Amino acid sequence: MNVMPGVSTVTNHNMVQSPISTGDCAAAAAKAAAANLLFRIDTESVTVTHERGSRNISVFRNDMNCNDDSSEYYAIMEGGIAPDIRDRARIVVNVSRIKDLRKLNEKAHIDIRYNNLFMQGGEGIGTAMSPLPDINSGDYLIEKNPRMLIFDAVAGVVDISDGAQILMITISCPEGMMIAAKQPMVQSGFSGGITIMGDYGQVSTVHQRDITESIDAQIGKQIGFGVKSILVSPGSYCADKISSQLHVNLDTAIRCYNFPGYTIDKAVESGVENMLLVGNVGKLVKLAAGIMNTSSYASDGRREIFAAHTALVGGTAIQVRTVMGCITCDEILALLDSWGLRDRVMNSIMMAIANCVRMRCQGKLRFGVALFSEEYGLLGQTMDTKNVLVKVSQEQFALSLKLK
Repeated sequence: MNVMPGVSTVTNHNMVQSPISTGDCAAAAAKAAAANLLFRIDTESVTVTHERGSRNISVFRNDMNCNDDSSEYYAIMEGGIAPDIRDRARIVVNVSRIKDLRKLNEKAHIDIRYNNLFMQGGEGIGTAMSPLPDINSGDYLIEKNPRMLIFDAVAGVVDISDGAQILMITISCPEGMMIAAKQPMVQSGFSGGITIMGDYGQVSTVHQRDITESIDAQIGKQIGFGVKSILVSPGSYCADKISSQLHVNLDTAIRCYNFPGYTIDKAVESGVENMLLVGNVGKLVKLAAGIMNTSSYASDGRREIFAAHTALVGGTAIQVRTVMGCITCDEILALLDSWGLRDRVMNSIMMAIANCVRMRCQGKLRFGVALFSEEYGLLGQTMDTKNVLVKVSQEQFALSLKLK
């Protein structure tokens, strides 16, 4: 981690530096916060590129405001070019999950390119007292170009996670009101704080390497505590169902995201003895076909897997074709349920998953896999799941006590 909060750092000495702006700082912090929220990646710097050059901006995590539903990072802004601020200030960005769209701030900015992302101003960000270019009266003072850059920064991270998250981006500047009070036009143009301004550009993306390094760090941390039985999940989907039916809490779970295969490899390499893999059927059913990168951009195969196993358990040709015409797993499960085939199909799928995971770990890991859906709860589990669950629940409970 960074030792001292600085303005910016340049790791490539041949890089032509672009002038720093509040928009660049906000975009860098937004990208870091999104990566931390969705992938538990700890980012130290973010590269922002413009036509005039690039700049590496140091970012810092605010641990107090980071949890499963939100993450917060900040960058230090200082020495900007007028009309941007020149005073030293923290540009803070919080990225959080939206759980109820009915409670959405009516003043939140939107971008028609990303219907799952929203942006609002927080402490120290001004609001327009009268209409300004691309900003309506009463809206937060975040100019169009940096607004687009910030949306791009978060959207780039969301896309890698399959794009299902609905997120709020909140930008604040604790020193903003004091800085704005010094500006001569504050009385006529805006109130409440500073304007986030700057040029449009590009923000460095999250790479697969960053995600796998996050998985490495999570497993390494548990190994450091002496844990040999790990709980693994792609994310927090179906957490309530998993807790109520398996009596394990995902708070200490290692997030494998779209890389269960890599996680299995790393668990074997690290000397893990027992692994319980739990999660949503839409992700983990792909394991039945040996698909170990479950990103929808890399592969899908969900309909094909369900269709094949429907045929294997005696389903008719019409039923198989009907399954192939479905869009969601819940739609498929509802049909299988109505045909009286759901349990038989899931048992067949779980046998295929067990075979594929066994081949992946080469018999060096005792494992259990359990699939869930929000609608139906526990759908199926591999043969050794109950025995593995005993070991995992004991060690994960002990770990939760150590982490308090």
